[in-house]
Amino acid sequence: MKTLFISNQIPNTLRSIFKDMGLDLVFLPPDPSLPEPVSAHADMLMFGSIVQKDYYERNKQLFDGFDMVLTEESFGNKYPKDVLLNAFAVGDRLFGRLESLSVKIKELYPKAVNLRQGYAKCSTLLFGNNAVTSDKGISDALSEFGINVLLINPGHIRLPGYDYGFIGGANFVYENKVVFFGNIEEHPDYVKIKDFIESAGYELIYDKNEPLTDLGGAIVLDKKH
Repeated sequence: MKTLFISNQIPNTLRSIFKDMGLDLVFLPPDPSLPEPVSAHADMLMFGSIVQKDYYERNKQLFDGFDMVLTEESFGNKYPKDVLLNAFAVGDRLFGRLESLSVKIKELYPKAVNLRQGYAKCSTLLFGNNAVTSDKGISDALSEFGINVLLINPGHIRLPGYDYGFIGGANFVYENKVVFFGNIEEHPDYVKIKDFIESAGYELIYDKNEPLTDLGGAIVLDKKH
């Protein structure tokens, strides 16, 4: 069974959707070193199986049975010290604010593209060879490498504690499904987003009864046994 690492702030209504998909759920507690509104966000706490050592030591039971890679580099509670693990990869190429990223991530990707936007993973919905973002710099960088990009309007996504959240943090991708945290129909670019996702052969899943919210995405891992 696949395991979904996700913020412990996820509403119960969404949790039931994830379980119905056959996913085992692990709820990530906050890290006090990070800014409070995003301190339990998967896209801040993990890059694949890479996790910050102190966070791992405090929450070892959550990672039992998984091959985790630990970095001793520390989080900070102000940008850009908080984006240590906030990046994404397309194929063998890493995208992120390189000077702020963990060396453990950069060691995995000899090809890397520097972005001005430190919240790279938060800002980007990736599925297959396709991406959705409201960040023009990320859009330009991805387009340069042949990624199909839909550039959308910023905002219209809740993130308590901030003016608004980001599209990448408001969903996760599993198999051929893009699962949104709340009602994606609330977004003014909903029709464009829906058409773009479906034209790539993916299905949208969401709960109309929850507001579209940036909850930090999610990380899907396999147990080692």
